[in-house]
Amino acid sequence: MLMKSSTTSEKIGFFGPRVSEHFGMPGRSIIEFQLDGELGLAATHLSCERRFRDRTGPAPCENAFSILHQLDELECRSCWVGGHRHSSGRVEAKEVDVLDLRDTPQWQFRGRFEALQFYIPFRALSAFADQYGGRPISTLHWEAGVPDRILGGLSDALIQAAAVVGSNQLLIDQLAISLLTHFAGAYGGLDTAAGQPGRLAAWQERRAKEIMTMRLASALTITQVASECRLTPSHFARAFRRSMGVAPHRYLTQLRIGEAKKHLAAQHSSLSDIALICGFGDQSHFTRVFRQFTGVSPGAWRRQVGNNP
Repeated sequence: MLMKSSTTSEKIGFFGPRVSEHFGMPGRSIIEFQLDGELGLAATHLSCERRFRDRTGPAPCENAFSILHQLDELECRSCWVGGHRHSSGRVEAKEVDVLDLRDTPQWQFRGRFEALQFYIPFRALSAFADQYGGRPISTLHWEAGVPDRILGGLSDALIQAAAVVGSNQLLIDQLAISLLTHFAGAYGGLDTAAGQPGRLAAWQERRAKEIMTMRLASALTITQVASECRLTPSHFARAFRRSMGVAPHRYLTQLRIGEAKKHLAAQHSSLSDIALICGFGDQSHFTRVFRQFTGVSPGAWRRQVGNNP
């Protein structure tokens, strides 16, 4: 029995609810990153406890790549390309399956399944390569059976960041850019060391700081800040790090922690109110991040300040 794919796929792409329906398993879209106003990268977290599943129908023919990154070992993954068996066998954690959706692949999985599926349109790869002054990327490839440890680290960070209510959107954007850089370089052969930008111009650095300071409580994106500086998101992220010594998302978090300390020292606002004022999703998120940066909880820090006027 073959599973039929969704008829709405051409409109939304092979990710999120669509890839979940196609594979016949629960899935959650955790990122849809825009590059130059169009979808640049999407990631779907797929998880299923069933051991046996039917072979899927052919995936829709799209000008895009599907990359399956196995988070846990899988008893067996079989794949067909153009109706012919392409591969079959056990899959270890951190292994990767890269397929061109123009080849309308099919899959069959056996065993407990947990993976991230990345969807990358061809146009996004072309735009990304152009930003580096490189040649267009015609294909992506990763050696079968070889774990991708770098992708493993990025995937874990992405899952954790996306799970936090009101998480730092700049962090998620930065992870999306890092993923695209990794795929373009390690899988597509792009020389990502070429065309590296220098530091931000003085006016760009000033504007970036201004917009971050003014919008502490909002879900600020790298695209928004980069646009203010007249740079692409990837070039802005690298130039900002060179200028400031830290990534944009970390700089914004430092600003939020600094603002939170002012409110804590004033002794007037509750921890939950301070969390919202300073751009944290909720009090638990605020407490966790504050402890990471200072070594103590917000409540303990407030008591210390109160005892040392």
